[in-house]
Amino acid sequence: MLSSKTLEHDSPMVFVLFMAIACLFFFFRPEFMPPVQQSSASNEVLFPNNLKSYLSDPNAKVVLGIDVSHYQGTVDWQKVSQAGVQFVYIKATDGMTYRDPQFYAHFKGAKSAGLQVGAYHFFEPDDDPTKQFDNFMATLQGLELTLMPMLDVEITSNRTPQQISNGVAQFMEAVKQRTGCETILYSYGDFWQENLSAQLANQPFWLADYADSPDVPQQAHAWWLWQYSDSAQVAGVRTSVDMDVVIAGERGLNAMKCTSMGAKS
Repeated sequence: MLSSKTLEHDSPMVFVLFMAIACLFFFFRPEFMPPVQQSSASNEVLFPNNLKSYLSDPNAKVVLGIDVSHYQGTVDWQKVSQAGVQFVYIKATDGMTYRDPQFYAHFKGAKSAGLQVGAYHFFEPDDDPTKQFDNFMATLQGLELTLMPMLDVEITSNRTPQQISNGVAQFMEAVKQRTGCETILYSYGDFWQENLSAQLANQPFWLADYADSPDVPQQAHAWWLWQYSDSAQVAGVRTSVDMDVVIAGERGLNAMKCTSMGAKS
């Protein structure tokens, strides 16, 4: 322990040391530090190498995205972008009346972070497809989305495969007529096989399958995206989150772009 005399004798040295430490704290504040460069290692952590063989070009850059709803709460979208995520799909609506309470906040944050942004609707087979479409369009009105919409189809509500397929087709045709955009059909492989018909065979398909060997429905001829995890940990998201990859990489992401969503009344 130093005595008061020792401190008095060494005060010039203590002062110099104090000033040096103060300078270090000042100049190494976050705003003085160089920006963190996004590394390809981020993608390697989020998308395991053993899954690359299912992509159109395993050697090309992996294009990753997430899909979110109010369940994810507040998201730090700048951190999400820095983690290597390039696109996001945000839940907008469900059925004829429900609007996700976090949709607009997620949309604003993701756009400010420079991500490609799309919106999705959860399809209720026992609700009127036209009224579901109206709910979706009213929620997106005036928003500058950059990706074609997605329709989440994963429950039957005691409807037959033909009834479900007809409703889905009606919803998608209404979207195309209103906006000019195709709609990506999201579902599980076994659900597609058991509850959807061949009339949807050429619709862009987003497969939810968390196995190392995804089972793509034989009738789904346009496999565009793969949700390969429902429990990913991504910087900026407090909860676990769905993780997605574009099968055709950058070329596939470009094909997903449709800027007219929400622009027409």
